Amino acid sequence: MEITLDKFLDGKLRIYQPKKGYRAGIDAVLLAASVKERNNLSILDVGSGSGVISFCLAYRCNNVSITGIEKNKDYHLLSLKSFKKNNKNFKINFINKDFKKLDKMQFSVIVSNPPWFPINSIYESKNSLINEAKIESITLDRWINKVCDNLELFGEYYTIFPYDRINEIIDIMKNYFNLIKIYPLASFVKDKPNKAIIYAKKTNNKYKLLKFDKIIIHKSDKSFMDNIKKVLREGSSLSLA
Repeated sequence: MEITLDKFLDGKLRIYQPKKGYRAGIDAVLLAASVKERNNLSILDVGSGSGVISFCLAYRCNNVSITGIEKNKDYHLLSLKSFKKNNKNFKINFINKDFKKLDKMQFSVIVSNPPWFPINSIYESKNSLINEAKIESITLDRWINKVCDNLELFGEYYTIFPYDRINEIIDIMKNYFNLIKIYPLASFVKDKPNKAIIYAKKTNNKYKLLKFDKIIIHKSDKSFMDNIKKVLREGSSLSLA
């Protein structure tokens, strides 16, 4: 497998990725930036791939421990290679295992950029690495159930998902989480959202769903909005209500 060494956060992180196959980009960085920093967080990055979300979290957040779980051995090995390359005191443990087979554990935060296309989707690539990353291997309900099983009480889940499936995932998540927040993402001001960052929390309160104004990625001249630029270049947090 041919690989590339790619710069993230304006070169503050250098991460190996396959030259052909699923390659993490802006979505992974934005999702990592949306996680609220607190001391002593235990974070599970599900489907960690080459480790981009885990590395971005570790760069920004102090006093957190991160577990990245990835079932594909090639991606897992790339994350280990990148860990050595960055030579930082990151508290990340990358494991090569299928999330479905993970023994029940309790994390304070789970984050994932999961496959978006349903099982038996008409979408299919000739590249198996892309198919693994983009086509669901289990139903969405089973995925959310597994996430919830591995979250402690008051635990938080962050994910990014296609906006045209937003009602589908809300209908499932409300069976497991008491608080759900939707942050739509749009490339430009006039564009409709195509994705959304979703925040969900297990609480003892009554169910509440909050939908916020869309987050704009680009200015009209196609440069990044100032807050997005800080996330992508400096590793800053993405402030969410």
